[in-house]
Formats: sequence, structure tokens, C-alpha cells
Amino acid sequence: MHLIRRWWTHPTDYARTAAYHRVDPLLRHAHYAVGAWCLLYSILCVLLTFTPAGLPDGVGRTFALVLAVVAAVVGGMWIRGPWPDENWSRAFVAFLEISVAATLLLLADPLVALPCAAALGVCGSYIGTFHGQKLFVLHQFWSVLIVGTLFVLAIGRPDTDFVLDSLYAIVVALVLFSGPVLTQALLLLLRGDAVSSFYDPLTGLHNRRGLDAAVAEGDKAGKTVTVMVVDLDNFKLVNDRFGHAHGDIVLRDIAATINEFFVPPAVTARTGGEEFVIVTPGDPVRAIERAHALRVRLASHDGTSATVSIGMCHTDGAVLSEIGIEDACNRADAAMYTAKQSGGNAVHVDAGHS
Repeated sequence: MHLIRRWWTHPTDYARTAAYHRVDPLLRHAHYAVGAWCLLYSILCVLLTFTPAGLPDGVGRTFALVLAVVAAVVGGMWIRGPWPDENWSRAFVAFLEISVAATLLLLADPLVALPCAAALGVCGSYIGTFHGQKLFVLHQFWSVLIVGTLFVLAIGRPDTDFVLDSLYAIVVALVLFSGPVLTQALLLLLRGDAVSSFYDPLTGLHNRRGLDAAVAEGDKAGKTVTVMVVDLDNFKLVNDRFGHAHGDIVLRDIAATINEFFVPPAVTARTGGEEFVIVTPGDPVRAIERAHALRVRLASHDGTSATVSIGMCHTDGAVLSEIGIEDACNRADAAMYTAKQSGGNAVHVDAGHS
């Protein structure tokens, strides 16, 4: 029961999982595979109109051809991209579940439809990869209902072979209900580990890998982007005087304050021991004002016991998308050291241009 409870309550986050697929060198092309499956499904629907065991009559033929067109359009959308948001992904799941079930139930020969029910496993694989346990369990119940209905129709045929019907049902059950359950549980744990690798466990902000991924995802075309490097002044003295436990509290307080001042679409990260990075699109003057306000708030915050030096640079969003954040971070980092050399508790803006 403990393992089941752990599985059922394990957190899932579609947005983070999709983001991981978008930035991973191998998984970023997974949408082509989903699109290709939809195109194959479209071809399958067409082929079903050319066999007596399929959908040869007028209504069935029309349904299959309409479904083939819809599946081809959906496949083209997947191949074209971008990766859908969670609501569109759920709509895609609903389309698969309903259309596959309707096609199976409309087949002229239930003995042909029964082994074809293994196609529901494709839906289960997609749900297990991207969505949570509740939707996966709902899919499993839906599969039981469809397979059970097909089995009843198969054994109800005048020339039924009960042993063969049962064999098909058992094989389909193994495909749909044994492997996917174990696979989904394993993917859930691996997905959690993969997603957590983008975040700093102490502060909850992005780490450097997560920063690169988040910056790569954002739509910054035609926008000015401000990159800030925030570094605590004399943080070693804080640790030496109050201990590392207090130092961790200071870092968490600063991270919370940074998130308060720079909300999405700004991206915030902890990239080093006491170093933070902020990437915010929009008016550069407004960004400078917020940086000064952040510095003042942190300097007057009783819980931090530390001031910060902030270096800033402005760059074109298109350039940032093309070459990455490394150059902008280096410029902001140099500006931060200028602020620190002036005595700390200061903001310095890089005068260069990208």
C-alpha cells in the first residue's frame, strides 16, 4: 500500500516535462515521432475501408475517411510544432481515446477488432509519459471497457472460437495492462529526477542548466532583454559569523525576494554559491528601477544580514535566442564586479551593446 500511495501522490508537472523534451538533444525531436504515428493512423483508417472485416459500408467508410483526414491534420500539427500546452495535449488524448474506440467498435469483425485493441496501448504510452496518474488510471478503465465489449461481441458470433477469442483477449490484456503500468511508474520517477535537475534544491530557482533551457524557450523576438547578475557582498563573513545554516536561510530569503520583484516572464536562477541571475524582457529603464528597488529591499531586510552587488546589461532578444546567454552573463558579471569594487551594495549597468 505504501508504494501505491507513493505512486498515486507523486507530483507531476506537464509543463516541466514538455520543457525537458523541448531542450534535450534527443527528446526535442519526439514531436516528429508523435506526428508520424498520427499519419500512420490516418493510413490505417483508409486501409480499413478496403477490407470486408473493416468499415466497408457507406456510414463506416465516411467515418473512416473523415477520421483519416483529421488524423493527418493532427499529425501535421505535431510535426510542424511547437509542442502543445497541457490543454491541447489533453484534447489530443481525448481525440485518440474516442476515435480509436469508435473505430474498433465499428469494425465488421469483432475477432479482428479484439487484437487491434492493442492500439490503445499507444494512447497509454503517451499519457504515461506526459500526464499524471489520474488520467492514466482513467485510460486503463476505458481500455478495460473497450476490450471487454469487444470480447463479448467476439464470443457472441455464431461461429465463435471461445479459446481463440480468449487467447486474443489475454494477449491484449498483457499489452495494455501489465507493461504500461510498470513503465508509467518508472517514467514517473525518472521524469521527476530529470525535471528536478533543472532547479536548485535549496532555493527552488532554476540552476544554470534550467536557466539555459528557460531562456531558450521564451519568445524574445523584437524585445530588449535585461540580464542581471546579483552577488551577495561578503557572504563568507555571514557564514563564518552565523554558520552555514543561517547562510542557507539568507540564500532562500534572497531567492524569495528576487522572485517577488521579478515575476514571469522573467527567469530567475541561482548559478553559484551566492550568485543569482535574472533575465527579464521589456523596458530597460523599468528593469534598472526594479534592480535598485531589489537592492534597497535586501539591504533593509532583517533576515538577510547581507547586501548585494548587481551588474546589468541589455541585449537584443533575437541575439540572445541565437547565441545563448553566455555572453550577456559575462557582461553582467563584469558589471557586477565593478559594483562590488566600488564598495558593494550598488547597481552598475554595462555600457556596451550586443
